Amino acid sequence: MGNDEADVSRRKFLKALTAATSVIGLAGLGAAALPFIRAMEPSKGILAAGRVEVDISDLKTGGFKKIIWRKTPVFILRRTAVMIKATEKTDPAALADPATPDDRAIRPDLFVGLGICTHLGCVPRFMPERVPNTDQPGFYCLCHGGLYDTLGRRLGGPPPENLHLLPYRLIDENRLELGTETFGGYTENVRTIKQLPKG
Repeated sequence: MGNDEADVSRRKFLKALTAATSVIGLAGLGAAALPFIRAMEPSKGILAAGRVEVDISDLKTGGFKKIIWRKTPVFILRRTAVMIKATEKTDPAALADPATPDDRAIRPDLFVGLGICTHLGCVPRFMPERVPNTDQPGFYCLCHGGLYDTLGRRLGGPPPENLHLLPYRLIDENRLELGTETFGGYTENVRTIKQLPKG
């Protein structure tokens, strides 16, 4: 065997050895990294914190409650018959972000939504009598004049969208469970009940 042939064989052997060593090294690195990756996963306690139980036994008809869920204000409103009728009279097609009452509430008398104005993230105020420049009650963002009805649908002003929704379920007549283990909140951009994740 000439020197040239020996060099080629040696080179092939060294390349194969380097490739095999790299594969073994990567497998070892992956195995060593696994405990660190698992340690970075959220704990069961953190995941469970995505679900919050809320007592609404003190929420009489027409009553409003603002609570904090994952550092985010959540509006809970027990709507009156007058509020329900007012939102039923609004033509969904006339809204900038069209939505029917059924798109916005699981139960007609109960609105649950994120209390963040979709314009610049301010917290609107509940107006039980009448939102300025409208003929119905709802939510009003004093910062820039965002107008929403009692279902959080945008009626006017600079906000581009309706108030966003979050997953919730009725445990019973007096208790709600807000959120899920994976729902991220405002950035999920959920504006209809059908878009909400289940469970």
